[in-house]
Amino acid sequence: MKKRQLRRNKNKFKRMSLAFFGLVIILAGALFLFWPKGTTSVTKNNDKQTSSISTSTSNSSISDSGKQVIYPTIYISGSSGDVLPIDWLFEGLLPIKNVSAQKSLVITSNIAKNYELKVGGQISQDNQYPLIEFGTVKGTDSGALFSAGLQKAIRYLTENYQVPWINLVGYSSGATGAIYYMIDTANNSNFPPVNKYLSLDGEYNKETSLQFGETLTDVLKNGPLVKTAMYQYIAENYNKIPAKIQMLLLEGDFDSNKQTDSAIPWADSFSIYHLFKKNGNEITTTLYPTTLRHGQDPRNPIAVKYIKNFIYNTP
Repeated sequence: MKKRQLRRNKNKFKRMSLAFFGLVIILAGALFLFWPKGTTSVTKNNDKQTSSISTSTSNSSISDSGKQVIYPTIYISGSSGDVLPIDWLFEGLLPIKNVSAQKSLVITSNIAKNYELKVGGQISQDNQYPLIEFGTVKGTDSGALFSAGLQKAIRYLTENYQVPWINLVGYSSGATGAIYYMIDTANNSNFPPVNKYLSLDGEYNKETSLQFGETLTDVLKNGPLVKTAMYQYIAENYNKIPAKIQMLLLEGDFDSNKQTDSAIPWADSFSIYHLFKKNGNEITTTLYPTTLRHGQDPRNPIAVKYIKNFIYNTP
């Protein structure tokens, strides 16, 4: 009787053991199927490391810091200090096909009030390549004043947006300011690199014309004979500007005999060509036909086409 009871107990224990091991196998399988998986990499000493994969929603217009990512083109107005010439330019530029580029901010830095900054407008989330207007409020042709104002404006952009790079378009004395800005910020990592630079009727040598016996070919090859203080600063510091910046110098052919756009002589507008050619920049000079005087050239449709093609790679 005792032997029969002992045999039953042994059989019961076996069944419980089998059930327990079966449960263990089922749990192990479930853990294998549902346990979070990782990627396996091998280090140089063949030790295996496992890093978990995190899933996050990404947006190409938002950086890791939460800032909107923009690649702006800053359009710098001339010596009047007013952004009206840039407004005229935008009338011809917009819309820009196949590029998410729209008019956005108007930034002024008042050089008469310690570069007091005023910002109007907004940059929408889908405006990845915004067009931004810049003016100095009070009129000036000083490259140094333009540069200081631009630095304050672009510092505002980098504080509020993620800005991997910028383009610069300088009109008239705004072109002086653009070159001075690039020189003054060349070694400062707090400012984004410049990708492209376009000069529209740019002034670099205080409106200096060709001298007796001097030709435009001479200026393109060796620079101007007369070098003003405005030009001298560029000549002494141009090599600080990175050679990778692409450049286009546009100048209006208003009077071929006098070689002028009516205000800026060709010899002035192209006076920096040889410097940046020597610097290794990809740089082009272009005379465009115009019946408009210097002050109206932002309305010139031919100039607008050059700007569209160079900055946005679109006709």
